[in-house]
Amino acid sequence: MADEQERAGRTEQPTPHRLRKARAEGNVARAHGVAAAAVLLTGAALFAFAGGSIVARLELVLRLGLTADPAAVGDPARLLPAAAPVVAAGFGILAVFLAVVAVAGFVADIAVGGWVFSGKPLVPDPTRIDPVAGFGRLFSRAAAVEMVKSLAKFAVVGVVACWLGRAWAPAFLHLAAEAWPGALRHAAAGWSRMFVTLALAMVAVAALEIPYQVWAFRDRLKMTRQEVRDELRELEGSPQTKRRIRTLRLRLARSRMMSEVPKADVVIVNPEHFAAALRYREDRMRAPCLVAKGTGLVALRIREVADENAVPIVEAPRLARAICRYVDLDDEIPVGLYPPVAEVLAHVYRLRTARNNGAPPPVPPRQRFEPSAEFAV
Repeated sequence: MADEQERAGRTEQPTPHRLRKARAEGNVARAHGVAAAAVLLTGAALFAFAGGSIVARLELVLRLGLTADPAAVGDPARLLPAAAPVVAAGFGILAVFLAVVAVAGFVADIAVGGWVFSGKPLVPDPTRIDPVAGFGRLFSRAAAVEMVKSLAKFAVVGVVACWLGRAWAPAFLHLAAEAWPGALRHAAAGWSRMFVTLALAMVAVAALEIPYQVWAFRDRLKMTRQEVRDELRELEGSPQTKRRIRTLRLRLARSRMMSEVPKADVVIVNPEHFAAALRYREDRMRAPCLVAKGTGLVALRIREVADENAVPIVEAPRLARAICRYVDLDDEIPVGLYPPVAEVLAHVYRLRTARNNGAPPPVPPRQRFEPSAEFAV
């Protein structure tokens, strides 16, 4: 009852962090029935395509064993040299067969869940030998599902075997009338085809297990809402810590931004609430770049730094608002703002030239560097 109540409270899907943690602990989705079916199918395929070679090698082993010297077999000192050829002849074909089958089972097993190497499952766990917990697992939902799967496999294989037996019974009865080599070949071909058919039936049943195992794995890792909140707090920190980090980032960004204002070519203002500092280097930039921007007190501080470093300040309210809204720091201005910004830079150039020549400052254009309608704020 307690397990059911706990499961009912786990309504949230596992987070990526929970899945990574489970994988690091060696807990992944596995469909072991697929590996068993792959081993069976691989063995059936080997018998079907290489059955003749296997039978020939087994025949050689039998011949070598029957023709061995009886005196050597009875002498302990000569038994090992006499048995070596017999064992070697059978071990070669057996080793190849077992290696291919083992590789097929290994690949099929890691096909669901992938390759995982973890020492966590090797750590002693007292709950695994707890008799009460073990008795509870006997009557759990997982045990019931495994029983249903076993019955389904038995039913499918039984039905297929009965159908094959009835279909191939006349052919096997006619083998009694055939000569020895031909009867052996025909019997081997019949049994290999039946073996392959049964293996394919097992693979079909095992393939249905994959979606269930994936669903069951994610269902076991489901989390409560409190666990999700705790995990987010653990990964991202407390709200106070996040606010502190955000404040420090803003402070560092403003400090870096203010250090770029003296290098700007012009500061466009609104006249007090917005401020945007632009820098343009014709040989290195395609368009002017925004090096500082801000509103309120930040805008006021940008103006103060510009005044301290003799950076020209141009009042263009709509252009200042458009740049602060549509342009990010260290980005070039968009194409739609080229004309008014070009007018500002031209005005700054004329202003600087007049100042150097001791002439009165030029009058700004009548349109006051107005941006296009698409950048209206």
